[in-house]
Amino acid sequence: MRTASALLAIFSLVGLVACKDRLFDNPFDPEAETRAYEIQSTLQVAGIAPLDLTFSGDALWAVDSLSRVLALNYNSGALIRELEFPQPAGGIAYDGVDLWLSVRNSSQLVLVNIVNGAQIRVLNLLRGSFGPLDYAAGRLFVADYLSNAVLVVDPQTGAIERSIPHPGFLIDGICHDGTNIWTIDATQMMFFRLAASGALENQYQTPSRTASGLAFASGIYWCGDRTGKIYKIRFP
Repeated sequence: MRTASALLAIFSLVGLVACKDRLFDNPFDPEAETRAYEIQSTLQVAGIAPLDLTFSGDALWAVDSLSRVLALNYNSGALIRELEFPQPAGGIAYDGVDLWLSVRNSSQLVLVNIVNGAQIRVLNLLRGSFGPLDYAAGRLFVADYLSNAVLVVDPQTGAIERSIPHPGFLIDGICHDGTNIWTIDATQMMFFRLAASGALENQYQTPSRTASGLAFASGIYWCGDRTGKIYKIRFP
């Protein structure tokens, strides 16, 4: 028995040495991949507690816990500018031209000019209490707290085309990478990767207990942290 324990300890030490420092996975989850992801860098954004993120090509945008709409330097996290928005914002998405914002604790989505914040269009959906969102393939993917689901919304009409049940307890972040839908559940410290159909494909441990907000661009996933950080992540 002592020999077996010693061998196990040696094996564990070898495994730890072999692991890369910035790779995370959940050892208690048999469905999780062994090699999960690499944190390429961590942006320090003091005074900002991100709720949601989006990438516009020249800036990383954040909606924070104070409902501020902020453009950040995507290399340093430095504040570039703040966009005025009179309502409490809960989510943000870039559609290739302008920004979509969800109004917190409501079923309203607002399209605003990315330069001056002027309102372009308002969608009042029939139901929902919205948080994080993303834009991909001509559709909005909206986190709905009431149904604990991702709503696929036509940005022209506001029609809810599909409702995808969320495998976690609460949606703290959402993004679409062109193939998969990704969500965060901070209470479980989990990323969930969903197929286009909504089927759960895999899950991974988040880098912290306060992860919030997701964005994707050019192979990079940006994950916010309410303690004032944003992680730049790459999955293999």
